[in-house]
Formats: sequence, structure tokens, C-alpha cells
Amino acid sequence: MSISTRRLAQLAGVSHVTVFRALKGRDAVGAKTRNKILSLARKHDYPLPPVRAQETPHLLNVLASRIYIGCEDSAQGFNHRLLAGLQRGATACGAELANFQPQGAEPDTWPLVVARQEVDGVVMSLGNEFAQHPRYPAPVPAVFIFSGPEGADVVTVDDFDAGMKLGAHLAALGHRRVAYIGFMSNMSIKRLYGLRAGLHSVGGSAPDECAFTMHQGGPVDFCGFTDRLLEAARPGEPGPNGITALMVYSDFFAAVVIRHLRERGVRVPEDISVVGFDNVRPADYDGPALTTIAMPLEELGAEAARLLYWRKTHPDAPPRKLVLATSFFAGGTTQALNV
Repeated sequence: MSISTRRLAQLAGVSHVTVFRALKGRDAVGAKTRNKILSLARKHDYPLPPVRAQETPHLLNVLASRIYIGCEDSAQGFNHRLLAGLQRGATACGAELANFQPQGAEPDTWPLVVARQEVDGVVMSLGNEFAQHPRYPAPVPAVFIFSGPEGADVVTVDDFDAGMKLGAHLAALGHRRVAYIGFMSNMSIKRLYGLRAGLHSVGGSAPDECAFTMHQGGPVDFCGFTDRLLEAARPGEPGPNGITALMVYSDFFAAVVIRHLRERGVRVPEDISVVGFDNVRPADYDGPALTTIAMPLEELGAEAARLLYWRKTHPDAPPRKLVLATSFFAGGTTQALNV
């Protein structure tokens, strides 16, 4: 086991803060003191990041671990919370954090700073394994959030358990026939299966004919599926197509569906209960608080940074998958079924 920074401070006769600054290349430490600390670190096998011959102008801290994250924008606040957690985890690891947005004509390639290995690691948020993303393996150690390619390190949540929590909630309110609108991704299908498991214990179901999924899509597609539910309404039965509740892939799309239902004269939750997923309220949503699953977005980001730091010092270890728990949040978009 390598020496700790506190022990390095004792051997060098300086403070722990001075050791930290020296290892990170801070100007506040004199050259003589820095050289002494680095010499002790090498002598005692303290893992020092490699010093590169060339550095880009905006990344000047030679000894810092650097992490890039790529996130596609979705609901307002979602990526902000992920980045806040990643920043917290990176800071705890003594890393410098920068951000990029994957864009351009070649979405399957890494940015030049990654391709040239001018950073020490990369974190990629990938909510849909069918979406285009840079080729794996990456030129540097990589960690994926939510889902990742075969053999990659991943930090994610238990989507099946979360879906089951929503199914159990709807079942407790008396709902027995529930629809689902989402994607064909592994995350989405696990949420659907969890929903079914939560309903099954009381004889409820989310039947195939009421489960609408797609590889990729946007608000228009979700509104189209909602219309298909409404068009299949059965006279004399509660809700569209006998459906009394609806689960939607995320809070962003749940808000889209609720607005569309409102335009069609369908009230939520009086006519149909709706649940979302992630607990990120869209900025333009003016309805009641969504019944949803709260995802630990900040912790997901922090754990991704910690896992990347661990991977840098364990390059040959088997791939790791960290699964974080979620929590249920009861809002105003569900209510007990009156029968």
C-alpha cells in the first residue's frame, strides 16, 4: 500500500496542505520544497500522475488528474446536478474538472484532448445505449454513468427496483391496469419490468398493448403515443383503454404527456394518474408536483469521479458496476382510484 499524503507531510516536515499543493503543482510552494516532497513521494511509491511534455493552454496543472464529462442536455437541472456531483467527487480526488458537449459531424469520435491523451480520464453520461457515442475503448480510462459499452466501468441506479416502487404505489391506490411510455433501452425496459412486478402482487398489469417504446424520440413521439391511448378508450370503463394510470420514462416527458392530456380535456390525476422518473421538475412545467422516483444525481456524479480515480491506479482490474439506490416521492399527479 502506498504512503499517505499525511505521512509525506511528516517526513518532509511541512503541513498536509503544502504536500497537497506541491503534488498539484501549485505556485504557492517553492521549488526546493516541491522537489523534496516529490522525491519522497517517488521513494515511497506514492502514485504520481505522469508529467506530459506538452500541455494545452487552458489545462495548466501538470500533476492534476483531469476528467472530462459529456452530457447531452435534457430537462433543466438534470445535467447541472450530475456535474455538481462530479465536481465534488473530482475535488475530493484532487482532480481538475472540465466539461465538453459531444457535437459535430462525427459523434462517434472523442474530442481531440481525449484522443491525444491530454486528459487523464473521461466520464460519459449515456442514458440510452442505442444513442451515438464515442467509440469504446477510449484512449484514456473511462467511466460511464447510467449505461455503458461491454467491458466499461459504469455507475448507475437500480431501475427495476425503482419501477417496482412506482408499481407498488399505484397498486396501493387501487390501480390495476397501467400504461407505460418510454424507450427500448435497457434502463427503460427494466423500469417497465419493475412496474409490472410492483403491480403483479395485487393482480395488476401493464400489458404489452399498453406499453409503448421506441429506440429514440422526443416530445412529439410521446404525445403521439398518448393519443393512441386516448383513441383506444373503451366506453363504460375508467380511463383511456381501461387504463387508470400511466408511467412515463422521465419527469421531462411526464410533463409533456400531462400537458398533452390537459389539451385533450383529460385531467391528472382525476381522470388518470401519472408517474414520472428522476425527480427533476422541468422549468416550464406548471402542473402539480410529479409522483416520481428520486435519482441520486449528485452521488452518481461523485461516484463516477471516484471510480475513475480508482481505475487510473487499477488499470488491469475487471470492470466494475456500481448500482445506487433510488427513493420514492409522492406528488400530486396520482390519487386513489374511486371504484
